[in-house]
Amino acid sequence: MKDYYAAQYGNLEQWHWWFRGRRRIIEAVLRRELSKETALSIASVGCGPAEGLAWLTPIAGPNGRVVGLDADPLHAPRPASGLLFVVGKLEAAPLAPGSFDAILALDVLEHLDDDAAGLREAARLLKSGGLLLVTVPALPSLWGQQDVISHHRRRYTRRALCDAFARARLPRPCFMYFNTLLFAPIAAVRWVRRALGLAKRLHGDFDDNGPGLIRCDQAAAPDRRLHSDFEDNRPGLINDLLAAVFAIERHLIGRVPMPVGASLMAIGRSY
Repeated sequence: MKDYYAAQYGNLEQWHWWFRGRRRIIEAVLRRELSKETALSIASVGCGPAEGLAWLTPIAGPNGRVVGLDADPLHAPRPASGLLFVVGKLEAAPLAPGSFDAILALDVLEHLDDDAAGLREAARLLKSGGLLLVTVPALPSLWGQQDVISHHRRRYTRRALCDAFARARLPRPCFMYFNTLLFAPIAAVRWVRRALGLAKRLHGDFDDNGPGLIRCDQAAAPDRRLHSDFEDNRPGLINDLLAAVFAIERHLIGRVPMPVGASLMAIGRSY
């Protein structure tokens, strides 16, 4: 991702509604899917800032361990007590096979040129019967400047993510859309911005990557400062309300069918 955005990432994870809501949803899924043992080994691959892993330690238990893996050394300096941070790429993870009860790849695959290779490597790290939990941005129609800033290669449909698992020769997981309750306003903002961008291009104001793009060639991206979705929010009442609404989905995901959402989750088990 862009350096100026990566530098803010740790702070955003602490207060922004999207990170807070997603964390509560994933925490609920993990507590539901994992055993009640007090010593679980959990790795978050492509995890971003090390300080953002602390929420996993209660899930791992007092005798468990939490490991973060990320290719960017910028994220490494501040791991919390009891956490291990490893600098490395998911496609060639410097971790022993069969080491973990659970592997999380939270909004990671969309950054990889070969998402199937990333899935294969994540599965390699799991113990027999271990849990693989993947989240990705959903629906190519929602492609926007945030995807460009974040160096995304694609957004996924259920079929596209299923195809990635098939190419990785992994068992078909359970797929669930989420970020559904706020889907309408998110989609409206994305589509309006795209329409405004199209109008500007038609008037020759600037060139852009174009609507409907599902891959982004960063070398060809414009040098102009792109607008991040995160810039539209600040800590406060509205942000807290959005986080609370998003987090409601922790009671729904996997229990109530949600046919569409701005994000997609896959939950699978190793052989």
